[in-house]
Amino acid sequence: MTRIKLLFSLILVFCLCGCATPGLKFIDLAYMKESDPTQEGQMGIAQFKDTRQKTAAGYVGLRILTDKSQETYLVRGQNLGATLTDLTRIYLEKTGFVVTPIPDWPPTLAGVENAPEGLDQLLSADINTFECKAQKNGAVTKMILEIDLTFYLGDIQNKRLSTIPVSLTLERTELTFSQKKLEQFIDQAFEEIVEKALPFK
Repeated sequence: MTRIKLLFSLILVFCLCGCATPGLKFIDLAYMKESDPTQEGQMGIAQFKDTRQKTAAGYVGLRILTDKSQETYLVRGQNLGATLTDLTRIYLEKTGFVVTPIPDWPPTLAGVENAPEGLDQLLSADINTFECKAQKNGAVTKMILEIDLTFYLGDIQNKRLSTIPVSLTLERTELTFSQKKLEQFIDQAFEEIVEKALPFK
């Protein structure tokens, strides 16, 4: 019986270690958390700017495998700025705003004063850091996720501009790493980021 258990354990470890393959992988991010629609008004949102240096527009992270090869993860569509803008739009709409895509606007008081008509507020953001670094060691994968964004919120009626820097670093260890778990890890982190930056409750 002990030999059977040992054999089963070895087969399980082999499966867990053998399923990882190097190369490009594409992930789908989503904002799933529900919010109470307590807000109202028209929010204009410009596509977030990816200010990361020497980084592909869709890059979100990598995982170093046991043999030192790596999996590289990109958002589907290969545009992280567009993806995070869309997730933020969904959050804002769930809190009650009517959200309209707008062209890029300079995050200055002049940019607020020259906003398109019919809007109450403006929003844009810079993506300064966004990367998940993971290391596979046998069946275990350790993930470290770093996110740093700067949001710009313009109040048109009061001619006011708020600059909102927000960042976090999260660590997680997964016994059975999967693409779905990586997606959930990033989704939950971005939910925390956007709710911290824009606490419309």
